[in-house]
Amino acid sequence: MHYTRADWTVLRGALGVFVICALLSGIMVGASHYFAEGMASEFRSHHGRFRDASRKYLSVDEEERTIAEHYPQFVELYQRGVIGDEHRLSWVEALRGAAAGLGLPALSFDIEPQQIYTPEFPLNTGAFDLRASRMSLSLGLLHEGDLERLFVLLRERADGLYSVRDCELRRTTGASQPGSNLSAQCTLEWYTLELRGSRIEL
Repeated sequence: MHYTRADWTVLRGALGVFVICALLSGIMVGASHYFAEGMASEFRSHHGRFRDASRKYLSVDEEERTIAEHYPQFVELYQRGVIGDEHRLSWVEALRGAAAGLGLPALSFDIEPQQIYTPEFPLNTGAFDLRASRMSLSLGLLHEGDLERLFVLLRERADGLYSVRDCELRRTTGASQPGSNLSAQCTLEWYTLELRGSRIEL
């Protein structure tokens, strides 16, 4: 079979169109692939930022709930003198007032410098340091009930939070403590929560 010049002209035109279509198709496939990769990369970037923003939002939301739940307790502890600076003057005034009200024959005390307190059990204090000031009490009592009433009045009137570490009761003679039937030697620990790093050590 022989091709004429006219046939080749038609065929050449068709081949040219085919080649151009193939090139355009390749370019379009490549461009669509590049576009798809770009869109996927942009989606991943936006999705990552969305997840970060969501986490931050949830974190802030959780912090707001925590603050709303615990802020009233924080304010109460602060007003009671448990959080912040210790209120030694309040302790002394409450102690003397309670002793006078109960008519205790004798009272003396000594307060040691405040120290970091480490309890014997695990205690998570968060961003706060737990500090304790030890108070030694020497009391003259008319009867053993005076000691319990003294501690109740001290808890009601004094700013802060304390615990009785130990107490020793003894019968007295008139010569050792006039007017007393009993003597008591007690050790109290007053606790304070202080924001860690807020204290300037001299």
